[in-house]
Amino acid sequence: MISFRQIVLTRIKAAEGEKEIEEVIDSSIQKLKIKNVNGHIIQRFIMSMESSLLLARTEQVSEKDTRNMNFAISLFKGLQKHN
Repeated sequence: MISFRQIVLTRIKAAEGEKEIEEVIDSSIQKLKIKNVNGHIIQRFIMSMESSLLLARTEQVSEKDTRNMNFAISLFKGLQKHN
């Protein structure tokens, strides 16, 4: 799951806009559901993605990467409230 989180993080940083970030997050959760991953594990993935993004934000990254990560963090926070 760690490598999957890293792939999602990389895709979020590389995204060209908010719509693409939403698509990356939606597709990552859908991939877990398709593989019949337990809902509790998916919730842990969502929480760990927020933590990974917060940690990655402390590194030296471009302004675009920071903007993308901030938007993704807000989306993951919203997903935690709904699940």
